[in-house]
Amino acid sequence: MKPLIGILQGRLTPSSGRGIQFFPKDNWEQEFSDAREIGLGAIELLMRPKGLREHPLMTEAGRTRLREIRDTTHIAIPSVHGYYVPEDGYAKDLFDIVHATADLGAKVILVSFFHEKKLGILPDATWKRAHELLAPAARHAAQLGITLGIEAELPAQTVLDFIMQSETPSAFGSYYDLGNQFACGFPVVDEIRLLNTKIAGVHIKDRLLNTDPNEESTSVPFGEGCADLPAALNALRDIGYRRPLILQGARKEDGGELALNAQYKKYIEECL
Repeated sequence: MKPLIGILQGRLTPSSGRGIQFFPKDNWEQEFSDAREIGLGAIELLMRPKGLREHPLMTEAGRTRLREIRDTTHIAIPSVHGYYVPEDGYAKDLFDIVHATADLGAKVILVSFFHEKKLGILPDATWKRAHELLAPAARHAAQLGITLGIEAELPAQTVLDFIMQSETPSAFGSYYDLGNQFACGFPVVDEIRLLNTKIAGVHIKDRLLNTDPNEESTSVPFGEGCADLPAALNALRDIGYRRPLILQGARKEDGGELALNAQYKKYIEECL
């Protein structure tokens, strides 16, 4: 059985100056029909600190509508793309995201430490702060069967160390971004084998190799960067990974989102 191929919310909607990632406030329902049209099987919901409470996941009426659209289009909602900010209010926000995610029936919440690259050295006061803020949500997640997937441009062993230092390690997993890890020069196939069943989710992108530690390399279309996606997908198959593969490919001109992501889907199917 091959993993379901899905996409991050917002990637089927023209950017119109909103950047690479955004919640498509006026088009989120249409994205489910668009995903079905190009043969995708899932959408990962995208949460952002700004406007968090306006996202349909965060209201009862919104979750009811999400269930209706999910059941009508047969597009699964397996996961939620969350975030991390080292601010006092974050603990409650993540706790509430966990509760809403469980109510919807999704199983994984990505917690992104994308901008916390200095966390590569342990122990670190920044890690301690993160554990404090994550603790209430982690306890709640463990009770509800939700996994908090840590995404970070760090070695896999460092992510495992972070997980094991938490009060509730069973609540955590690794949300592994293939493009980011390849771009950082990490041994992706070996990392996948090391993480094994701790991989709670996978993002698929391609990037150029990082040459400046202070600047993120460019995201490029699949096959045009340094990511050996066939090798990574083979490694995921070997460890028995069966959760969805979420497309997060580079954008092109506005208006071509469906054709572009249909092309990305085909590329991954051929790799599989």
